[in-house]
Amino acid sequence: MRIRYIYLTDQSRQLAQRINLLMADDFLEVSGHDYGKKIESEIISYGDFKAQSSSIFKESDCLVFIMASGIVVRAIAGHLVDKFTDPAVLVVDELGINVISLLSGHMGGANEFCRLIATRIGANPVITTATDINGKAAFDMLVKKMWANVDNLRNLSLDINSALLKGGDIYLYIGPDYRTYFKEEELRGFSLVDDLKNLITLGKKGIRDKEFDNKTDKTIYNELDKKTENKTENKAENKTENNIDIKIDSKHNKIVISDKLDVCEFAKEHGWVLVVPRRNVLGLGCRKNTDSNLFEEEVLRYLSEANIDVRSIGRVGSIDLKKDEACILGFCSKYGIKSEFFSPEDLADYQDIYEKSEFVKRVTGVYSVAQPACHILAGGNLLGQMYRDKGITLALGRC
Repeated sequence: MRIRYIYLTDQSRQLAQRINLLMADDFLEVSGHDYGKKIESEIISYGDFKAQSSSIFKESDCLVFIMASGIVVRAIAGHLVDKFTDPAVLVVDELGINVISLLSGHMGGANEFCRLIATRIGANPVITTATDINGKAAFDMLVKKMWANVDNLRNLSLDINSALLKGGDIYLYIGPDYRTYFKEEELRGFSLVDDLKNLITLGKKGIRDKEFDNKTDKTIYNELDKKTENKTENKAENKTENNIDIKIDSKHNKIVISDKLDVCEFAKEHGWVLVVPRRNVLGLGCRKNTDSNLFEEEVLRYLSEANIDVRSIGRVGSIDLKKDEACILGFCSKYGIKSEFFSPEDLADYQDIYEKSEFVKRVTGVYSVAQPACHILAGGNLLGQMYRDKGITLALGRC
């Protein structure tokens, strides 16, 4: 996580130093969607920024300018690409009265940064994104929360967020494993559904009110959004004379969040918007020069038996001895997965927790690779049993 504080005057430099000291832990929390990268912060003068503005803009995750907003707009205008790739940009006046979320409020995290900085220094947070000021959640923020990759995210976000702002019915199913990841305010405006099969009938024109009489067919999920049931009951009072609910403002009005293979296939069959969280990780071990096709087949078989969609794997880990192993690198490249390789010393800290192998010890210097690597990536949250077959070992975990 690379943060740059840009100051213009001596007073703004002092404020930048103060914010930097106060915000280190908070920035790390906000950057969780990027697997909790370490914070790399730097305080630079506006002159130095201007001299290297292109590279600094591209290489930074967050830019905090301590100066007038007009100066900032002119300085960054030529570097803007889009909301999904631009860094978060914030502006703070040199007295620390206002903190402005200027750019990439959602995907870049500028709105979150804005609130945190304002809280720390006692300033006014200035946020202008439509969903935020109207007290609504946003589809792109759900995606970010799940570290997910979603096809056509730009158009989906525009369509779904617009429907939410208009009061349209957007039905959302969240798999049980991920329901606790969300705060109530992060789901405001969505109609939450606890039974996947109910999405088949919900929101269709011509569905009569009697089909919604059973509470299991309504939006329930009250532990996440207690207001949802009241919202549903109020809608029932506004039905037409034929008891038909025809309020549909988005063609993408059904969303599924899950990493379960069968659920993902079910959602795809029905054409629903699918968000596959990328919070799952794999610890890997294999013999030298393992065939790439064999490796892929075994990983997919392991995941299939665990009912886990391969698209939910966000990162894999192994010992640094395997950093050039073609089967691992090829698999990661094919499925867009990040890889991380650990030293024997890193893995040795977890040797007494998991199964030991004398053969692995002779080859690698440690008794176990897959489970310790998974432990590091998932913070100790391993799922199910380790897989060992055909010279390949796999361990699944979740962040």
